[in-house]
Amino acid sequence: MNLQKNWGMMLDLDPEPSLKMLPLLLPMNFAGELIKIGKMLQFVHYSQRSGDMKVLVVINPMASNGKALSDYKEKIQSLLKKELGDYDEKFTKAPGDAIEIARKARGYGKIVSVGGDGTLNEVVNGVMLSGADIPVGMIGVGTGNDFSKTFGIPNNYEVMVKKIAGDNVFLSDVLEVEYRNFEGKQQKRYAINVIGAGFDADVTARMNKSKIKVRGKLTYLMSFLIEFIKAKSYSLSLNIDGKERPINCFLVAFGNGKFFGGGMKACPSAVPDDGKLDVMGIEKMSKLRLLYHFPKIYKGQHISVPTVFETPAKYAEIHSADGRKVMFEIDGEIIGTLPLKISVKPKALRVLI
Repeated sequence: MNLQKNWGMMLDLDPEPSLKMLPLLLPMNFAGELIKIGKMLQFVHYSQRSGDMKVLVVINPMASNGKALSDYKEKIQSLLKKELGDYDEKFTKAPGDAIEIARKARGYGKIVSVGGDGTLNEVVNGVMLSGADIPVGMIGVGTGNDFSKTFGIPNNYEVMVKKIAGDNVFLSDVLEVEYRNFEGKQQKRYAINVIGAGFDADVTARMNKSKIKVRGKLTYLMSFLIEFIKAKSYSLSLNIDGKERPINCFLVAFGNGKFFGGGMKACPSAVPDDGKLDVMGIEKMSKLRLLYHFPKIYKGQHISVPTVFETPAKYAEIHSADGRKVMFEIDGEIIGTLPLKISVKPKALRVLI
């Protein structure tokens, strides 16, 4: 007979006793220690939920061509102090800094990204690598702020800060990406929003290299027009949940969120907590037709075009079918070329919304 049930019968107790009954079933010292540990865990959980623990704010001063730094000092900082009181702040100095800052963060109840989608991506990667169950907040001051658009969060600092100060937590999926960097080394990285390969990545690369620094959608549109003139479709092989298919596309996007490119609703069926990624591809068509239909992507209406496909997937692979180098971007950052392997980590990150 099961020992626990046997004791329960002898003492006329429920076969599955509550925490209060442990002293009757276990040696007194052991039971007492268990109760103490349980109360400590409950206190820690309550402290995190109630916002009692300190907040770490990670600022990328270079985001949006320096707008992040000026906006932080002139607008955001005072709002944070008003809503949060005392908090810690750390500024990045180079790409990758936010990953390390978030990875090494200890004893914080929340971590907040101040910057663009690339800064948010680095904070997410740091939290994922640390294994800590810390909610991540977003204050978007970059040129995109696309992940927050999926949740309907406006580009309003006061609203964003109030979201961070609150306890409304969304359990978001995270995309795990295996790829080779430009040096050919095998790498792994996490994506919180959208991965784009092909034309979108070409536009992003040009935008990042541009010497003409303007803010907002104009940056993307200028780079788009230049790349559009010389654009050619890519011969690719796409594997979705084990089913291989050849495609000839201008771009392919893999979405956890719906938006990229500063407001383009590229993956309108994406749901960040459904355990799937949304795969969208714009297949080969004449440039005149592409130019005519492309504005539809801002409202997600491009899906109705016959040469555009969209499908859900739990796993996807994509590689160049003809050996041509195809760049890709993760959350707005160019970090390598195809091939890619993408899988979903369901409800892996707590996001403050």
